[in-house]
Amino acid sequence: MNFLITGGAGSVGRDLTASLLREGHRVRVLDKQAETVSPFRDKKLEWIQGRLEEVRLVQGALQGVDIVIHLAWSFSDDPVELLEGDLKGHVVLLDACVAAKVSRLFYASTAVVYGKPVHLPITEEAPCLVEDARKPFYAIAKLTAEKLALTYGKMKGLPVTVFRFWWSYGEKIGGRHLRDMIALAQAGQPLMVPDSAGGSFLDHDDLTHALLLATHKQESVGQIFNLATVYLEWKDIARMIIEVAGSTSSLKVVPAREWKGAQFLADSWELSTSKSEHLFDYRSLFSPSIARQRLKKAVELCRKEIGSKS
Repeated sequence: MNFLITGGAGSVGRDLTASLLREGHRVRVLDKQAETVSPFRDKKLEWIQGRLEEVRLVQGALQGVDIVIHLAWSFSDDPVELLEGDLKGHVVLLDACVAAKVSRLFYASTAVVYGKPVHLPITEEAPCLVEDARKPFYAIAKLTAEKLALTYGKMKGLPVTVFRFWWSYGEKIGGRHLRDMIALAQAGQPLMVPDSAGGSFLDHDDLTHALLLATHKQESVGQIFNLATVYLEWKDIARMIIEVAGSTSSLKVVPAREWKGAQFLADSWELSTSKSEHLFDYRSLFSPSIARQRLKKAVELCRKEIGSKS
């Protein structure tokens, strides 16, 4: 199949691209930084530099494409930037996908749209309390993008599937809070984390796996699905970081009600994947122990990068 990945120069996109190429698919990447960060070359890979707001560029990028994976999005919480950039580009892409008659559009959303967990595990039917999200305008824009995509499906016949996930990782793992913990451990400083809090981490290979499974299941069209690989508490992550860093850091686990850091870290972001399992037979490719090992390797690489810059 022929894939277009928007935002494919980012960490998720690079891993998806590599996985799809290994599966024998053709991949076209559209990214505003494609020329400066394209990490590898392949005869079945094409890089296009540009923005989703560029109508003709997007229309051209869709020529001959079967499946679109829409990752491109800023992490801004500025409503003007979100409206004039992200959401405008999103609508341009939706219109172009309708015109090109693509077989499927996969929209990569986020668990941030849930705002704050109410019941556990979090199902797709949970309320989207976007006003309570750690980045409210970002959450509102992502939820709006979901609704726009699904409405294009109902009104214009665009086959859309939405994936929501929390913290993802591949060869590498990002995230300011996690990197701050690694930096503290390398400095031998104490690590403090909230008790009974954590989240469902998603391996990028599982994301590729889910995409390919859902592609062949008509039941996944017009639906929203949670995706996850393994649930870990922050105290488990902290211990992993201390081990990887060979650190003498102490670990203090405090009750969630006494936590003074970022509030979202004190919540439990355990995502239910029952719907994905039922409608398109999703199961993680990895056992919990293997998933932890893979996450540990990603943390180790992150530690090396931080060490090389210090």
